Amino acid sequence: MKIANQLDRLMQIRGIPSQSALARLSGVSQAAINRILQGVTENPDLETLRKLAVALDVTVEHLTKGIDPNGVSAEKKPKHALDPHKGNVTVWENEDDLEPDDERVWIDRFDYHFSAGTGVIQWEVREKKALPFNKSFFREMGSNPKDCKLLVVRGQSMEPFLFNRDVFMIDTSRTHIRDGNVYAIYLEDEALVKQVFKKPGGTLVLHSYNPTHPDVEVTPEQMESVHIVGEYIYRSGAGPAGR
Repeated sequence: MKIANQLDRLMQIRGIPSQSALARLSGVSQAAINRILQGVTENPDLETLRKLAVALDVTVEHLTKGIDPNGVSAEKKPKHALDPHKGNVTVWENEDDLEPDDERVWIDRFDYHFSAGTGVIQWEVREKKALPFNKSFFREMGSNPKDCKLLVVRGQSMEPFLFNRDVFMIDTSRTHIRDGNVYAIYLEDEALVKQVFKKPGGTLVLHSYNPTHPDVEVTPEQMESVHIVGEYIYRSGAGPAGR
């Protein structure tokens, strides 16, 4: 599947109405997105692919090859893989409700705070809130499951990218800031999730997708008040429905 077709298909599935809307969500310029959709750029660079994949809530492999995290091609998926009368929903409340699967990894949900005394992040597991993932998902993302944690969005500052009560995953080993990526941050006793941009001279811009929340600039002199907790790699939630 050509990336132009796949990108167009995923934009429709995610309800992204225009190239400019995808540009705002991903941090990739509208011109670059247009070149991909027009077939001018057939092999975008990896950083562009990663940003688009994050905005579309898919893996890079899904975006480029039409293959989902379970290794199944979107073009080859049977239209009626299951008996339509049986459906395809498995109801479960804990790990014991699911069939054993060596490829399944359970990731806990956490709350966290910064300890001024020890200078480290303190994690608190949220009981009975773990979610299952396939190991292939982590291989595709280039992450180790032991470094990944699930967090819950609080507030509306990142809408329409992350909504209040959405669940998102971070890789805590990725604390070196890559311009334009989204990070869980601890700033002056407050846990935040923000898109982070670098400015000349070492200043960081903490950007909220919601335009009603102004950007926050952190100068080099203020860096001691900022702690990068981890880089965003996945999100899950109902979006605007029911908000």
